[in-house]
Parts: sequence; structure tokens; C-alpha cells
Amino acid sequence: MTPGAPLPGTTVPALLARAQASDPGRPRLTWYGADGERVELSARVLANWVAKTANLLVEELLDPVAPGPAAGSPAAAVALDLPVHWRSVVWGLAAWSVGARLAATDEPVAVVVTVDPASAPPPAPGGAPLVVVTLAALAFAGDVPAGALDYNAVVAGYGDQMPFDVEPLAVDVAPLPPHVGTPAGSVAPRVLVEAGASPAPAALERVLGTVVAALAADGSVVLRGEGAPEAGHLAEVERVTGLGS
Repeated sequence: MTPGAPLPGTTVPALLARAQASDPGRPRLTWYGADGERVELSARVLANWVAKTANLLVEELLDPVAPGPAAGSPAAAVALDLPVHWRSVVWGLAAWSVGARLAATDEPVAVVVTVDPASAPPPAPGGAPLVVVTLAALAFAGDVPAGALDYNAVVAGYGDQMPFDVEPLAVDVAPLPPHVGTPAGSVAPRVLVEAGASPAPAALERVLGTVVAALAADGSVVLRGEGAPEAGHLAEVERVTGLGS
């Protein structure tokens, strides 16, 4: 999370539930990518994607005793070999929702999630399962390794409600930067965040921290990827109230 005086720990499911109770149809995460791509997720839609991904993690990928740091054991580590994108934000929020954390580089992991299966070790008996994600809306267009899961092809089949048998990871909510306000005519903070070119997990942790802070303030995030329209234009058309870190 970003430096500052964090608010008391909360959980992603609690933040998403509150966002839906406040206004289920209001945009909470808007993605801009190259070639005019724009994806808008309302509170209801964001919660749906996170819940389905969380159920996939619990039902197919994580050992039953892994989610949640029970009995003082460390939380399961999920390796997200993904660029910063709305899909990787969903994966990060889903991991935290089931008590898992984002893996650091070169540590043992419980699950590997990648956009490039050629760069990941093939699934091995007893090893970490492999999930292949494409950033497009369709299923993966290449060859999914034997034993791996094609996320885009299977995620719709999982439950719409958060799993009840896991303990979410507590997250400390850092306050939004002071310059992110709510000017007249604005119902809540709307923060513009640059995805950047840095690989996860550091860049993704930064963006997730801003998403969580915005949700805690009943606000939303506009995430600008490489090749998207310039930031000043997006700030105007999306009625952005400030820039995130």
C-alpha cells in the first residue's frame, strides 16, 4: 500500500459489498487500453468478476488449507505473471478475497497465472497449477498446456457470490492523496492511475492499493494502459477528480 496513515484493516469482500449497497450501477473501475479499448466495470460487475475468480481459486487451484493465514501459517502466494490491466486487478482482488497474497519474485507459490504459457513451467504433478489468461474477451487463442486452465473459457461457470468457507486477507487502506478531492458536482473521488510498463507484482500492488483506497472512499478508478488516449483527455471525459500514485 502507499505510504501514509492507513485506515484500520478491512477486506475486499466488505469493500465490494459496500460499493454495491451504495450504488451497484456506478462505474468503479474503467480501463483504457490501446486501439480505443475501453472496459467499464460497475460495482455489481466488478464484484461479480472478483467472486467468480475467487471461487475458481478456492474450488480448483488452492489447497483447502491454504487460503487464510490460519494458525499463524503464512497466506498462500499467487504468482500473477500479468501486466497491469483490469483483469490483473480482478485477480489481485480475488486473491485477497480468499486469504491469498501476491507472490514476490522467486518464491514458492500455490498458483501461477500468466498471459504467456510458453514462459511458465508446465504444470507438474504436485506442483503449482497453471492458469492462462488472455487480455482479450475471448478464450486463449494459442495452445493451453496440458493440465493448465484457460481462465477466459471457464471463469463464467463459477459462482457469483463470494466463497463463504475462507477467511479474506485483511488489507490496510491507505488514504487517497490529498489532491484527490470531490469537487462540486462530483459524488465521490474518481482517480486516474497510470498502469505503467513495469511488470507485476510491484506495479500491480501499487494500482491495487489505489483501487482499494478509492473503494473505501466510495469512489472509482480510471486505469490508463499503454497506447490509451493521453491522460489529460481522459481526465476531462471521465470527470477525474485527481491523479493516483
